[in-house]
Amino acid sequence: MARLLPLRGVRFAADHVQFGSVLAPPYDVISSAQRERLYRRDLRNIVRIDYGQPYEGDVPGKDDVYTRAATHLASWRSLGILGDDDRPGFDVVAHDFATGGGESRRRLGLIGRVPALPWAESEVRPHERTLRGPKEDRLALMRTTRMQTSPVWMLWDRAPGLRRRLEELAATPPLLDGRFDGEAGSERVQVWHISDEAGMAEIAGLLAPASLFIADGHHRFETAAAYAAERRDAGDTADATSQFTLAYLSAADDPALVVLPIHRIVNPMAGLPTSREDLLRRLGDAWSSEPVDDPVAALAGLGARRAAEHTFVVIAPDGAAVLHRPRGSVASPRQTLDVVVLQEEVIRRCGIGDEALREGALSYARDTAEAVAAVREGRAGLAFLTCPCTSAQILAVAGAAETMPQKSTYFYPKVPTGLVLSPL
Repeated sequence: MARLLPLRGVRFAADHVQFGSVLAPPYDVISSAQRERLYRRDLRNIVRIDYGQPYEGDVPGKDDVYTRAATHLASWRSLGILGDDDRPGFDVVAHDFATGGGESRRRLGLIGRVPALPWAESEVRPHERTLRGPKEDRLALMRTTRMQTSPVWMLWDRAPGLRRRLEELAATPPLLDGRFDGEAGSERVQVWHISDEAGMAEIAGLLAPASLFIADGHHRFETAAAYAAERRDAGDTADATSQFTLAYLSAADDPALVVLPIHRIVNPMAGLPTSREDLLRRLGDAWSSEPVDDPVAALAGLGARRAAEHTFVVIAPDGAAVLHRPRGSVASPRQTLDVVVLQEEVIRRCGIGDEALREGALSYARDTAEAVAAVREGRAGLAFLTCPCTSAQILAVAGAAETMPQKSTYFYPKVPTGLVLSPL
């Protein structure tokens, strides 16, 4: 049973700002150059709170990115730039964007709160493991600002009638409407706030049969759970605002859901293969290869082979090839994933074990051209191009309480930061 609870949020006031100018992509996909552009675009852009610029001479705990975020937050609230909702409710969000091929898509989502609990106690299911560093950063920001600024993106798997209801709500005049420069170029976001009791009850009822799965934001969810535990130890009750995480939900079968692959780049290190011939010798007879002239075109053609084979494109200094082997019977949903087979049967046979991974033997790229160029320009020994996982595969892995290798999926484009904030 999926529980999404209403949120009494803090949001930008339409009469004080241009909505699009204050939005930003999530902190974990913003480059330093993009952060500078967002700083220049609007003095009130949410990036100043969510992912502030560090400066030489910062004093931890006194004058740093976290204390400046809290100062901006307090100032904007006192000036009316940010205001509190009159009553709790849900936000319906329409996100319009263009794919890499230029196709226009509209993704519909729903914002509210979900209990922030450890995975063993939570109704929300993960599909990835997390890293320590990002969680420490997000926890420091929460402690200092007492605010959640960026939602965890979750998918619902079955909620008959919910998406149609969101479409009906999104056909009315929005509360907020703006364009911003996001991952997909110019993206449009519209927001509707649903706070009447009948409307909220209808949405909660339609969502109730579903299960929830993390799409993006595992670090944020774990950070929220850690913060909630801290506040419980300090005396907060189970219904306190600190005990929830800000959540954005969308349908796992939404036609506008885009999952991109993340390609693997083998960095030059002693003992690792640096040619296609060397790689094939290490793989042995289990894998077959077909030389190709254009690796990007070859990748585009792999989709037709996925039902029967595990397939990848390898780029090496001595040429590119399609690697493939037949699919067989497996013991778990995880073992059906191309990215898992690539990691366990190909990359490990290259000599890249846990220690080599810790030493930086692998890099990752979402951009196919970037992976190809890394090899052809001599910055990498090999690159492996892979097809994306499907949402059905991700849900199957999470539903079986399994996890995928890190950097296995990239949901695109990310949910913008600044749609609404959740006070703690």
